[in-house]
Amino acid sequence: MIKRLLLICLLLTGISSIAEEVPVTITPLKKITTADKNLHEGDYVEFKNVKTGDIITGIIKELTPNGFAGEQASILINNFQDKATGKKFNGQIYIKGGEHLKYQELANNGILPATYIIRGGEVILTPEKSQLVVFFNDFINSEDTPVKITPAQKISTCHDETEVGDKIKFKITKDIYKNGKLYIKKDTPIYGLVDYVSENGWSYDNAQIDFKKFYTKNTNGKKITIDSPLSINSFDIIQYKGNKFAQFFNYCGVAFRGKEVEIIPTKDEIEFNIWLK
Repeated sequence: MIKRLLLICLLLTGISSIAEEVPVTITPLKKITTADKNLHEGDYVEFKNVKTGDIITGIIKELTPNGFAGEQASILINNFQDKATGKKFNGQIYIKGGEHLKYQELANNGILPATYIIRGGEVILTPEKSQLVVFFNDFINSEDTPVKITPAQKISTCHDETEVGDKIKFKITKDIYKNGKLYIKKDTPIYGLVDYVSENGWSYDNAQIDFKKFYTKNTNGKKITIDSPLSINSFDIIQYKGNKFAQFFNYCGVAFRGKEVEIIPTKDEIEFNIWLK
């Protein structure tokens, strides 16, 4: 499987000219896969330095699930840190799931059905078997802190219910710590300001709602502004609505008419991730 993964190691800052880039081979301590529905953006994952045995943690910055028509899953991990010493490292890894190349070749030749009914490959990283080379250098900038939020009110583009400038209520699903101290409590309300709304249309034209700013309060009651973009696209949230059978028809249905955004807090358990600098 590792041969089918696409690994890109990039530096995030322009300090490479003054800091030595050190290649480090790491392997996950536990299996990491985008097939795990409990794995989300903002989650911490642990790796082992193959050479020294040191434990290195990373944060999932972006996670894209696989989809039909061969759409591969992908995962971006950065904010690496030595678990024992707390030393932070610069560098990131970006991995995509495998492609069904043999199937696609047969489909193109008319031997098998069209590939739109086939889901793209998952990202699968297994201990010891999956070994990734990351180029680290000393990390100077402070890391972003993941903030997990979930809608606390109905969000819908049906009947023009959501418009630019609306304040949408969410709530924070996990305690947020800063410098080792509780900074924002779990269940604290947080409000997102709608920056852009795109209605659905015909043939894959799915509705979308964009946010750029969020407002909440810390444990001292001080108002906090979080500048972090969030896009809610109706196609991306299909995976959280209904069973697999219903999801399949929802995915197929977008070829005729794009989906509306509709999230009902009491029915749909959906979390999103924004980042506190």
